[in-house]
Amino acid sequence: MTQIIPLDRYNWELCLDIKLKPEQESFLPPVLYSLAQAKFENLTPYGILKNGKMVGFLMYGEFGDICWVNRILIDKDYQGMGIGSKALGTLLDKLRLNYRCREIRTSYSADNKAASEFFGNMGFKELGEPVNNEVIAVFEAR
Repeated sequence: MTQIIPLDRYNWELCLDIKLKPEQESFLPPVLYSLAQAKFENLTPYGILKNGKMVGFLMYGEFGDICWVNRILIDKDYQGMGIGSKALGTLLDKLRLNYRCREIRTSYSADNKAASEFFGNMGFKELGEPVNNEVIAVFEAR
C-alpha cells in the first residue's frame, strides 16, 4: 500500500536516506535542502510510504490561489513500481478539495524527459515554451 504522510519532528529524518539514480541528481536538490526550504517558504513536505517504509518525498506550496507541486522523488530502489504515480494522485485529490487551489502547477527542467513524461501521464499540460530552461505545467483534471 502506498500512502503520503505529513513530515514532522518524529519522522522527517527517515527521508534523509532517499537516494536518486546518479543521472537524476542534477534535476533535484537533496531532501535535506527541500526540508530546509519548507521551513522558510510556504511549502508542505510529505513522506511517501510503501508498506510502512519511507521510500519517497513529496512537497507542495500554496501561492495565492495556485498550488505548486515542488518536489516528488522516489528512492532509486523503488522506482518503476507506480509509487510516484499513486503518491502524486493522492496529493492531487487532496489539492482538488482545497478551496484555495484554483489551479495546480508544477515545473521541471526542459532537459528532464522523465519528469515531462511522468507529469504528462498524470494529467499535466505544458504551458508554452520553457523559460530559463524551466517548463511550467498545469494540472487538467480528467
